[in-house]
Amino acid sequence: MNEKSPINHAQRVGKVANLVIFLGILGIILSIVALTISQGLAQRGYGFGYIVIGLFMMGLGYGIRYRYKYCLYAAIALFTILSCNFLFRLLAHHTSYLTIRFVLCAWVSYRLFQSVSSMRELIITNAFPDRDNRFMRFLLRKKHS
Repeated sequence: MNEKSPINHAQRVGKVANLVIFLGILGIILSIVALTISQGLAQRGYGFGYIVIGLFMMGLGYGIRYRYKYCLYAAIALFTILSCNFLFRLLAHHTSYLTIRFVLCAWVSYRLFQSVSSMRELIITNAFPDRDNRFMRFLLRKKHS
């Protein structure tokens, strides 16, 4: 087997896991802001329900990071359902905000679907996704300098 192949698979699945975790954290933060400060965000659907979805996204991201293929499948289903929801709402209301959310969810669904074969390779080779985080590496480098 090619030496670079497991690294590429590990990086692909690791990046997708980090993306799902990031979007979960972002959804939770926006929901907390909507509940405390911003009525505009609350009118766009952020609130207690999206806090639960954000926590679920974070859990799925960490599940993907620890090589649970069912978490990957659940994340694909979640983001596909969110994409369909935003597409339906976009067709009804035609706003740029819904366009951005639809495109983002569809792109994440596509990236998750791309990583299914990489997850299978990781399971076969008994390797784990890459947990490297460029942001944390940047912070640690600045801290030690």
